[in-house]
Amino acid sequence: MENAYARVYGLTGVMGSGKSTAAKLLAEGGMVVLDADSIAREVVEPGSPYYDEIKQKLVAAFGPLSSEPLFLSDGRLNRAALAAVVFADRAQTARLNEIMHPPIQAEFARRVAAIEDHKTIIYDVPLLFEGGLHHKVKGKIVVYAPEELCVARAVARAAAQGQNLSADEARARLRQQISIEEKRQLADHIIDNSGDLAALKEQVAGLCQKLE
Repeated sequence: MENAYARVYGLTGVMGSGKSTAAKLLAEGGMVVLDADSIAREVVEPGSPYYDEIKQKLVAAFGPLSSEPLFLSDGRLNRAALAAVVFADRAQTARLNEIMHPPIQAEFARRVAAIEDHKTIIYDVPLLFEGGLHHKVKGKIVVYAPEELCVARAVARAAAQGQNLSADEARARLRQQISIEEKRQLADHIIDNSGDLAALKEQVAGLCQKLE
């Protein structure tokens, strides 16, 4: 099978590094940006060509473990119920990934195949390195900021959304991934988001020119 990732630059970072903002700016700069999280959500939406198979497998695997239905009355996935039985257990998380990865991969490949050859494609993947996709992509882009700045941004963003996130909690979440410093060392291209939005825009514009 052809490697759909061979046409794609993987974009990643950590919580608070500014990856989502960089992805938006890259799209505004003419890049085609595909979002891994969006694809993961869309393949399990009612009406998706993958929906019936995913629903059947999720109910069979996790339905007996859940205290409430895994799918709501409107057919949508009850994400809170699924999370309650999956994410505290590594074995169940691995099982979930086994179910979800093939349709996500298929939908990603379908979207890539539909994009004109001359277009530059960016794949926004939070766990680019952790999931091993960095071995498949054309190049690796890391949105970088020092860890303590990422922590401060994450805490401020949570507060702005009415959520409570302490600095220690933010650090604990970051520790669950490869560190931003290590990701920086593994990158082919670095977007340094240590400064303000104007500086970020300048970095992204420069990268767009380089990739084109």
